[in-house]
Amino acid sequence: MKDAEKDAERVVRRWLTYALESMVAHEQELGLLDAAAGDGDHGATMVRGLRAAHAAAKAANGSAGDLLVVAGAAFADAGGGASGALLGALITTVGRGLGDGPYDLTTTTTALQAGLATITRLGKAHPGDKTLIDALQPFVDALTAQPADQPLIVAWRAALPAAVAGVAATQTMVAKRGRAAKLGERSQGHPDPGAVSLTYLLQAMSAVWDENYPS
Repeated sequence: MKDAEKDAERVVRRWLTYALESMVAHEQELGLLDAAAGDGDHGATMVRGLRAAHAAAKAANGSAGDLLVVAGAAFADAGGGASGALLGALITTVGRGLGDGPYDLTTTTTALQAGLATITRLGKAHPGDKTLIDALQPFVDALTAQPADQPLIVAWRAALPAAVAGVAATQTMVAKRGRAAKLGERSQGHPDPGAVSLTYLLQAMSAVWDENYPS
């Protein structure tokens, strides 16, 4: 295995560790956000799914893409519910898109675009419906807008504010998908928990790079 492939594999493993730690730290917050319009289990779902994903990847061998495919399948199985299925599908699709690399901006952007298309199809949600797509779509758009020769790390950091802004925008949206849609205008007033947790996952990847490649 080439050095670049080994480095990408290490990044994925560290990302799963950081992501799990982040969800454990924010489990209660995510649960409270979800309780405002759902059953309050989103934080628990994320922790449960990521614990399974982390364990599955730890026991697996292969490229960075292979590890994400394994992690995504484990997340979907353990997470349960719509969130588990969608996030598991997202991680798995991105892993398949990355494959054996190269792990550059172009390949990563294409893989994320495929992941976004997958969960849009499965969840039948679109921007403005107050779902995780309202954070992921702006992030993918911002990443796509970066110069093609930009290092992936730099481009990722530059795209993160778009996801954060997307989360903030969900606070005033009326939910159109999931349990929250039944509340109508009463679903306004708080950010979507799925968009929040998705952004934590994106930030966890940046934290891995900050640890190894400080800006």
